[in-house]
Formats: sequence, structure tokens, C-alpha cells
Amino acid sequence: MIDLGVIIVLLLSLWSITITLQKLTASIIQKQDQQLSLLEEIKEELKNSRI
Repeated sequence: MIDLGVIIVLLLSLWSITITLQKLTASIIQKQDQQLSLLEEIKEELKNSRI
């Protein structure tokens, strides 16, 4: 019976870690999208200022 408890605790821990990693990944992707957008704006500004 103790083995079942350990398995349940491990599964809950893995589930919690998975949720945390998903949130972290979403946050990183959002920040990367923001950076890409800023870089594209900078590129446009540089292109326009050379003309």
C-alpha cells in the first residue's frame, strides 16, 4: 500500500512539473515573439533611414 502512495506522489509531482514547464514555455515563446516584433520594427526603421 505504501508503494501505491509513493507512485501517486510521484505522479502528482510530475504533473505539477509538467504544468510549470508548460507555463514557462508559453512565457518564453511570448517574450520571443515580442523580441522578433521589435527586431522587425528596428529593421524597418534602419531600412527607411538609409533612403
